[in-house]
Amino acid sequence: MVVVTPIKSSFMLRLPWAVGSEWVTPLASSLSNIQLTNATQKRGRRRTTVAPLGTPPVWEKAKGERIDDENKALLSRVYEVERKAGESRVKASEEKQIEAKKDALGHDQRRVGLIVKKIGMMPQWTNDGTRMLCTLLEVPSNHVVSVTSPDEWYRRSMVGKRKAFNRDGPMWKVTVGAGESDPWKFTSSYRRQFARAGTGVKERLGSFLVTQDALPHVGIPLDARHFSVGQFVTATGKSIDWGFQGGMHRWGMRGQPQRRTTKSHRRIGSVGSVSDARIWPGKRMPGHMGWEWSTLSGIQIIRMNTDKQVIYVKGNVPGDMGEWILLKDCLQEGKRPKEVAIPTWTPSLETIVEEEEGEETKIKTDKQVYIDNLFRFTSPSILFSNDDLKKQAGRDKTKAKIAKMAEEEMKDEPGPSQVHVHKCIVHIEIPLRKMPTVSASRLPHTVLMHVFQFLQLKDLRSCMISCRHWYNDSAVWRSKALLALPQCAISDSTLLTETKSFKAKLRALAHAWNPKDSSKHNYVRPNLFTMHRHPVAQSTDGIRGKRGVSSGVHAYEITWEGPLGTVAVVGVATKHAALHCPGYVALLGSDDQSWGWNLVDNSLLHNAEQLGVYPRVNNPPKYQVEERIRMIIDCDAKCVYFERSATSEFLGVAFSSLPPVKLFPAVCAVYGNTEVSMVYLGPATMG
Repeated sequence: MVVVTPIKSSFMLRLPWAVGSEWVTPLASSLSNIQLTNATQKRGRRRTTVAPLGTPPVWEKAKGERIDDENKALLSRVYEVERKAGESRVKASEEKQIEAKKDALGHDQRRVGLIVKKIGMMPQWTNDGTRMLCTLLEVPSNHVVSVTSPDEWYRRSMVGKRKAFNRDGPMWKVTVGAGESDPWKFTSSYRRQFARAGTGVKERLGSFLVTQDALPHVGIPLDARHFSVGQFVTATGKSIDWGFQGGMHRWGMRGQPQRRTTKSHRRIGSVGSVSDARIWPGKRMPGHMGWEWSTLSGIQIIRMNTDKQVIYVKGNVPGDMGEWILLKDCLQEGKRPKEVAIPTWTPSLETIVEEEEGEETKIKTDKQVYIDNLFRFTSPSILFSNDDLKKQAGRDKTKAKIAKMAEEEMKDEPGPSQVHVHKCIVHIEIPLRKMPTVSASRLPHTVLMHVFQFLQLKDLRSCMISCRHWYNDSAVWRSKALLALPQCAISDSTLLTETKSFKAKLRALAHAWNPKDSSKHNYVRPNLFTMHRHPVAQSTDGIRGKRGVSSGVHAYEITWEGPLGTVAVVGVATKHAALHCPGYVALLGSDDQSWGWNLVDNSLLHNAEQLGVYPRVNNPPKYQVEERIRMIIDCDAKCVYFERSATSEFLGVAFSSLPPVKLFPAVCAVYGNTEVSMVYLGPATMG
């Protein structure tokens, strides 16, 4: 980007010849007003977490005291009155709108899209048994918030000057909101736009380019049936955030030779050499990877759950689980929708869809719509004849052997029989005698212990809730803890002293250090609670916990068991914070994604700034190695504070006004062979 700055130039005029004053005065005044320009090049950041200039703040900042339940209910009632007033104004000023209809999408026609949330991925099968992965997208309460004309958009926005009048003609800007949320969490300037539209406060906003012949009116809800099954769509979202990555991972570079190389195996090599002696912009180097806008076009909708408002699309879409995606019609040749709801789907089109399409194109079952060749789990399993089974098994020796054994068993069975193949499992259908059911609560504990060994923690918790007399049985949790926890952690007399029960020990294991979310110079010891740093020079390495917290009060006991070195920081970080950097720096607190307490010099760090000394007393005592401290994350009050475990001494609030995002416990260290242990204690004791 080039910034042009005008400079007013003034200088003294000297003429080598003598002329009258009536000529010199006007000439000098005109030359002195010459405008010179100074052009300077300014490069912006590739990605940023800061909102654009001029946009109102979204989240309400934390006040000195919490908002109690009565004030929350009062704010909700006030906003409900504002919303109803805005809804009445919208209905009064609403002009004649386009009636909803089913029609082909024109070449120059553009519809509004949906804002969806990525749930995850799961497999689906076709009628011939072919497996394919699909992505589940939820449509959480979409409403049209505002409609801006191209003239107004062009006049008020820099983006509108580029997009309002483009090669496809004039475009209206339609803003859609998704995800209902509590009004007291947001600022009044952000809530006002939803009150004018007569809708609830939305968590996410997105804009689409729409032509005039497909404009929806303000406040209309958008359903998942805005798209149809079998239609191709375009998905736009932020890619997965990988953080700071090297050249091999970020750009796919080969790296240095594996032999006769010292500490440079994964480096990119020499840069800026030869005659230029500089690094040109665009050079592929290590840096932040991901979290960029990405668009994937031509993905097909294969299934739709209209009751849960879930769309199944074939393949993957940009973004991580839980991220927001913009979904709109695909405009590729050959993949344009042939029949869509214009401007959007309404309940009046429900009967039209059933009458026009019938059973041969789409089959509705339990408020779900499938494409023709998709297997429905309510249908019987796929049947293969003996000839088909032999033909398929001939390609694989293992399958051929199984088929031969199945054929021999079929000969022993009297009467005709069929071979059922479901999900690549071959078995013979043999009638089984129905076994009598036995209540699980009457089973002896010796039997239950063997059953619980094969249950996961979430299934075991469900058993405890359904059968109350099992809940206080410590032997149930003891058998699960002996399988999940290593023996070195259970036998350690100093590690899990604060977790008295086996259930608390299992909960601490679920919140321990995450070996998959750590620097490559760290590793988690076999006890699963202690982080060990390798003796690597000129490097700062960090690690995060397995689970982040966004609500409630949570306590962690942290023990620094090795030398501190020059940097030893304890604190919290988001999932976007970096966990490795060259040199000896305080990694936690170096950006706006982390908050840290440096135990070496007792300083608080955030966004590369020192916030003061902690604890906030004159000459605070230094941290002693192997001293236990408690870190409490209060998500309700949006603050973090510390305590000394031995004396339960409150050290004061370290950080306040934290953003309403998921926070993870984290540490960073520079000293080689140092170790840090962390044990989750659960909700802190209030008082």
